[in-house]
Amino acid sequence: MNYRANIWAIHELGVRKILATAAVGSLSSNFWLGDLVLLDQFLDFTKSRPQTFYEGGKQGVLHVDMTEPYCSAVRRVVMNASEQLGLPVKNGACYVCTEGPRFETPAEIRMFQRLGADLVGMTSVPEVVLARELGMCYASIGMVTNEAAGIAKHPLTHAEVMESMKVLSVKVAQLIQATFELWTPSQSCLCASANEEVGKF
Repeated sequence: MNYRANIWAIHELGVRKILATAAVGSLSSNFWLGDLVLLDQFLDFTKSRPQTFYEGGKQGVLHVDMTEPYCSAVRRVVMNASEQLGLPVKNGACYVCTEGPRFETPAEIRMFQRLGADLVGMTSVPEVVLARELGMCYASIGMVTNEAAGIAKHPLTHAEVMESMKVLSVKVAQLIQATFELWTPSQSCLCASANEEVGKF
């Protein structure tokens, strides 16, 4: 996916808040198949994805602050929506993003666990960074669709992930709808000012 083109197009449409979804594998006994989880931190193990809109020249370079990569204000609204629905959502997990499209090796999974990762997937980064560069709020609902390599007692398959997503998709659709009904246009966070150092696009 051309992450930069995708985020740029969304920004050009006037979007200021993004609520993404991601199929994730669990690396932790805290997260089980079928769980819905709001990400709050990430580890980036991608290798070939353009990470920024600011590549020098007139726009300069931006060392964008990623202390809180997934907007806490948006996550609070999602949690409020989940409570209204009576739908359990876990708030907070460290997500490791890998290049894909292959699944990770058991050795890689052990490394990620030692680094503090809870969930693993192949999306979100650099999307979350690019959104921040353009001053947009970004949050992501992780859908636990499988256990990672070396944890699962069976070979990993794409079919397993897709089957799990079918089950979770109805719940996630309800959660997104309820979240949108609670959202306001204003950004009550620091996301909108993330690129003030170099000037907004």
